[in-house]
Amino acid sequence: MLKDDIFTDDSPTTSTDYETERNKPMPNRIHGTIQTKISVMLTIEFGDKYDFPNEVTLATTPASTPDICIFPKRELDWATTEAKEQEVPITTIEIVSPSQSLDEMAKTIWQTYFPIGVQSAWIVMPPPFKAIYILTPDGGKHFFDQGTLTDAATGVELEVEKVFEGLK
Repeated sequence: MLKDDIFTDDSPTTSTDYETERNKPMPNRIHGTIQTKISVMLTIEFGDKYDFPNEVTLATTPASTPDICIFPKRELDWATTEAKEQEVPITTIEIVSPSQSLDEMAKTIWQTYFPIGVQSAWIVMPPPFKAIYILTPDGGKHFFDQGTLTDAATGVELEVEKVFEGLK
């Protein structure tokens, strides 16, 4: 197998299996870097209180897969863990992909996440914007592009500049 057989520049006009299964676009390297940074930073600071799993498919209709969820800390049992998560996360974190619009993301939050009981939802906007919105079911919209982000639903705090460090 040659490099060209693996690394292609195919830009499909139809959804890939990844996109269909998760109901969202396939992420790129910047997306993955931001997702990892947020997960690691949150786990280091708040891992004694919360779990921060990535790509958990929620039992919503249609199925949805936030980039990161915030759940209360609990022991997980492989024998009883279902393919689609029944527990509602406290917070969902979505990172905008190049082919996604803020409208699409906000629609998912308002029509899928908040009706099932999610208490806050983050929309992370990668470069060039380097900002994070936190939405709440009561209509609250909090914008952070510097300093310390604080999520009232969890008490989680995050230095915004560190999330985007090293990204142009």
